[in-house]
Amino acid sequence: MHTTSYIGLLLVSIDESTRMKMCLRTLPALLFLCTLGCVTPVTPEQIAGADYGEVPVAPAYQRAIQRYMLGVLWEPLTAHYRFLEEPRKGYVYLSGRMKPPVFGYLVHVGITAKNMKGSYAGEKPYRFFLKNELIYLLNESDKADVVH
Repeated sequence: MHTTSYIGLLLVSIDESTRMKMCLRTLPALLFLCTLGCVTPVTPEQIAGADYGEVPVAPAYQRAIQRYMLGVLWEPLTAHYRFLEEPRKGYVYLSGRMKPPVFGYLVHVGITAKNMKGSYAGEKPYRFFLKNELIYLLNESDKADVVH
């Protein structure tokens, strides 16, 4: 509440036309931010009838992730991989949060590699989405979940 009244006080000192222009400029940004949290909910029917693709088999999927990271890490040949669990059925929103999810397998990996200074900075968590021959490195903001 305190923040709202403070913003109101700032707008009082601005003339009406300027206030209207400010509101119109910020409207698209506010609408965009409101849609970020919206996701199409996954139904039990979608989960039951989903095509998850081929089950990833070790060590093939592990080598594929290591090859993928060659183009991502600063010094990829120094990397140590710790696969935290076996691939688990799940889904991810790859085409935006308003589109239907894509079903496949999620893999969590801890990776330690040398940084730009040539020293190890500690293990960092990475999430991957696998479906058949495709691998996606997920960002922290990517909505993904395991199917139970």
